[in-house]
Amino acid sequence: MNNQNNNEWLNDYEDFLKFEVSSVPQDVTNKVYSKIKMLLNPNASKVFFKILGFHLITGFLSLSVCHQFGMNPFNTEYSLADWFMKHGGYYGCMIGCGVSFVSLGLFTAGLFLSIEEVNALRRTQIRQNLVLGFISLVFFVVFGAELAIGMVSLWMFGSLVGGLVAIEVVALLKTDSKTV
Repeated sequence: MNNQNNNEWLNDYEDFLKFEVSSVPQDVTNKVYSKIKMLLNPNASKVFFKILGFHLITGFLSLSVCHQFGMNPFNTEYSLADWFMKHGGYYGCMIGCGVSFVSLGLFTAGLFLSIEEVNALRRTQIRQNLVLGFISLVFFVVFGAELAIGMVSLWMFGSLVGGLVAIEVVALLKTDSKTV
């Protein structure tokens, strides 16, 4: 910040301190208070719908590198699922695919959320992760995937773990960037 901007800011701040609060109409005070409260405590449902938009895009794109439940919309040859299967077997594959599918969407969305929105997400993270995983599974079924309870359970476990880790990593990144 240059010196002129700094002086201007200090002058504005001093003017603010001199201003008599009692001269502000109560309805203006209430509107400002409710706006600040809404910004500091965003609605978790609104945050979820932001995340859902990112997740739909990143989830679709992630199928190009990790085919899940037989879905390969880009007809790519190699799949991260092959690596998961080779190194973790069937269980590792299902868990790994769930982790990668959900965590990628949440991590990407989290980069675009404010720290307050990330904190709102953290307050309801288990519920939001489960709903996001369930919505993903519904989309898989709609587009022709055949699911079995065992594979869905493992995939949901992976998606829950991946989502929780992604949210915490984003929160750490957002917190660290604010303190610098």
